[in-house]
Amino acid sequence: MASLLKRFLLVICLSIPLVLIACGNGEEGEGTAENTSANESSTESTDGNSSESTQLKVASNNTQTSWYMFTGALSNLMREASPVSANVDVLSYAGGVGNAELVNNGEADFAVSFNITNDWAYNGKVAYEEPMENLRGLAGGINQYYIGVIASNDFLEEHNIESLHDIRAKEIPVNVITNPDGTLAEYSTRLTLEAYGMDYDMIEDFGGSVELTSNDVIKSNFQSGKADLHILAMTKAHPVITEIAIQSDITVMPMEEDIIEEMEQYGYKQETFPAGEFEGQEEDVTTGGFVASYITSDNMDEEVAYTIAKTVTENKDALVEAHSSVSDFEPEQVANPELIGIPLHPGAERYYEEEGLLD
Repeated sequence: MASLLKRFLLVICLSIPLVLIACGNGEEGEGTAENTSANESSTESTDGNSSESTQLKVASNNTQTSWYMFTGALSNLMREASPVSANVDVLSYAGGVGNAELVNNGEADFAVSFNITNDWAYNGKVAYEEPMENLRGLAGGINQYYIGVIASNDFLEEHNIESLHDIRAKEIPVNVITNPDGTLAEYSTRLTLEAYGMDYDMIEDFGGSVELTSNDVIKSNFQSGKADLHILAMTKAHPVITEIAIQSDITVMPMEEDIIEEMEQYGYKQETFPAGEFEGQEEDVTTGGFVASYITSDNMDEEVAYTIAKTVTENKDALVEAHSSVSDFEPEQVANPELIGIPLHPGAERYYEEEGLLD
């Protein structure tokens, strides 16, 4: 009996290590207190100790835009950046007007924005009722933007249209389509029509329509012939217009000098959109221009702001690889106040001073 009891205890003792080994063979971290959540990632420090990474949210635009693409590249770069590494969650909203509000409200740590909307937000004008004086600049001139006036060739030929002036003069019914509220595309549409003496109500009085919708609907409506005119904030090689131009015959329409002068009160500048950017676009086009920039608030940590400014300035090639429109970026002009529209964050300013990029 004693011998049998000894054998039983021996089996139990030998089984315990096997059970422990088996419990450790599942997915890493599954069901354990050490499991790292999506919002609490960790990095290995130089002394071998695990430390929590800086977590940031950056507002961009929808996934079909250049902003989302090159900001995704910046997000990857920030993981290995110095002096502060960060895990950056790229938000696929809200766009050129809404992003300043996300930063102002603390819903995003930094954002892509426009030099003109930065000025509007900081001073509480045009799209903003109250000044957002806590906004600060990080990096300017990331890529060049243009007011894109995209018209269906069938619509232009049917009504013998050479300028948007003709729509008002002849009271031509036109189906206008653009992006939703909160985007500079919608504001550019409204302001451009006003410069030509029109508004949304007048378009509808002529028998036309105005639709604020997604890029997918815009593309399908051009393809089906339901859209005549699309006004937007446009880069070179803009992915949505590139696709529309492949599927439909379109024209990038020029803006007259007097119209551009009217738009200058809102910060737009005369620019030339180069020929050959889209299928069938064989000539340069004169239109209004502006640039994209990165902004934050005065609450951002100085070292984090320094790191973002440094990472953007020193990694043009990686950003260009993500979207070709960043080829316009001139790192030596990154701190130009005209390309940012608001005061620099002290952390970004310190980096630019060290690099001799401030006048």
